[in-house]
Amino acid sequence: MSNCHRGKLTPVAIEKKTSETVESYLLAYNALSFSCWFGILITIAITLLSSNGNYESVHHFVWSTLLIVQSAAILEVLHSLFGLVRAPVTTTAMQVASRLFLVWGVNYVFPQIRTHWSFTTMTIAWSIAECVRYSFYACNLLGSIPSALNWARYNFFLVLYPTGVGSELTMVYKALPYAKAWNPLYYYFLIAVALVYIPGFPVLFSHMLTQRRKYIRTIKEEKKKSE
Repeated sequence: MSNCHRGKLTPVAIEKKTSETVESYLLAYNALSFSCWFGILITIAITLLSSNGNYESVHHFVWSTLLIVQSAAILEVLHSLFGLVRAPVTTTAMQVASRLFLVWGVNYVFPQIRTHWSFTTMTIAWSIAECVRYSFYACNLLGSIPSALNWARYNFFLVLYPTGVGSELTMVYKALPYAKAWNPLYYYFLIAVALVYIPGFPVLFSHMLTQRRKYIRTIKEEKKKSE
C-alpha cells in the first residue's frame, strides 16, 4: 500500500509538472518558428544580394517554408484560446487570419503575383517582425530578455507593420484582375476583405501602441528606482 502511495502525485505536483510541460512545448514552438522565419529572412537577403536586387525570384526559394510556418501559426490561436499564453484571442485570431488570407487566399490561388515586389517587401516585414517576436517569447520563457530585444519588440513594429500592411494590400490589388477572370464572386470577396483592413489596421496598431506605452512606462519607472 505504501508503494502505491509513493507513485501518486499530489495536485500541486501535477500542476507543476503540467506547467513545465507547457513551458517546454512553448519554448520549442517559439524556437522552431524563429528558426524558420530567420531562414526565410536570410534566404531573401542572399537571393537579393546574389541577383543584384532582383526580387522576382525570391518566391522560388521561400514559398514552401513560408506556407508551412505561416499555416502553423493557427496553433497560436489555440494557445490563446486554451490559456497557454496571455495574448487576447480576438487580436491573435485577426492577425493569424490576415496572414493566412494573404498566403492561401491570395498568393496560393494566384501564383502569378508572387513575382511582384510587394511579395518580397511583405515577406521581409513579416520575417523581421516574427524573428523579434518569437525570440522575445523564447527569452521570456527562459527568464531573461536582452534589453536590445526588448527595445526591438516595442519599436520595430512602427515601421514593419505599415510596411507589411501596405505590401499586403498591394498584393490583393495585383490579384484582382486574375480573380475577376477566374471567378467574379472571388473578385468581390477580395475587395471586401481589403476593405476590412480599414477598421482592422487601427485596432491592431492601437493594441501594439498600448503595449509600447506600457513598455516605456516600465522603463521610466525602473530608471526612477535606480536614481
